[in-house]
Amino acid sequence: MNRYIDGEVVIASKRGGPETLAVRPRRFDEPRAGRVRVAVEAAGVAYGDLLLREGLVPGAAFPVIPGYDAVGVVEALGADVTGVSVGDRVAVRTDGTGGYASHVEATPALMVPVPAALSGEVAVALVLNYTTAWQMLTRVAPVGAGGTVLVHGASGGVGGALAELARLRGLRVLGTASPSRLKRLEDRGVVPLDRSGDWAARARKLTPAGLDAVFDAEGGAVARRSLGLLGPGGHLVVYGASGSLRGGRRSLLGLVQMALTSPFLSALSLFIRGVGVSGYLSSSFVPARPAWFREDLTHLLELAARGEIAPAMGARLPLRDAPEAHRLLATGTAGKLVLLPGSAA
Repeated sequence: MNRYIDGEVVIASKRGGPETLAVRPRRFDEPRAGRVRVAVEAAGVAYGDLLLREGLVPGAAFPVIPGYDAVGVVEALGADVTGVSVGDRVAVRTDGTGGYASHVEATPALMVPVPAALSGEVAVALVLNYTTAWQMLTRVAPVGAGGTVLVHGASGGVGGALAELARLRGLRVLGTASPSRLKRLEDRGVVPLDRSGDWAARARKLTPAGLDAVFDAEGGAVARRSLGLLGPGGHLVVYGASGSLRGGRRSLLGLVQMALTSPFLSALSLFIRGVGVSGYLSSSFVPARPAWFREDLTHLLELAARGEIAPAMGARLPLRDAPEAHRLLATGTAGKLVLLPGSAA
């Protein structure tokens, strides 16, 4: 007879706004072969969750449980699981769904032990945001110390991680942000660029020889303008589609602008200019290279435990307040938003 445990999940019942999210009871069975069940201590909220809720993630079907990242304690092992024990505290990368829950079933290939010195909230901030940033900086578009990079949305989740990690690697960082957040960037050693102004002209003036890399989560017109700022051998990395949303909701104008990007990124034009363009999609990059994920996240957890990096933390909310977390994220709130199962927060 299978043993089970009662818990709860947040389900997006259909495509739409935050109001489609609701907590529902769920019975969690024993994990399948090769998987483990983790009692969640903290679950992360990501921009990709908004895209999922809006029906902009290919292959996703409703109803669906959002959630890319979680931290918790292993409480049950499926058959044939090795290298993990009940009671281990781990950081978990899901397949892009399932994180908004009191329990998650995960694969050991995408989990890493969490140092006791780190809170679950800080650790979960590293699983998606910081690992995404680190892999783009070190595995997709590595730039040597002394180089200059531009980070769009440098006060956001992945953008803030990119800026912090790039500076740790000895890079000069230019970062775009809304006017109210420019001082925050400057205080963190980032050259601030007003995203509501002519950021491209200022970036060009600051780097007349061209940028070594640009990291863009928006796409569309921002990607096109960024491409023109690269110097010879420079690299544009597009890692998101936030331009397809406006205020956290699906935008027809944004989708059209995203679609119009590709004609400007032809192979011939890139060859002539001597620059490169890459797309980084965590949901495909990470599962294809699980050893890299474990190595990179382990390194980041060690940096955080030593105090060498400090993720900006946003609101801590109980699981039932997932709709509010999505509303906050859509406003561009600073810091990692975290859901706490079983907590009144």
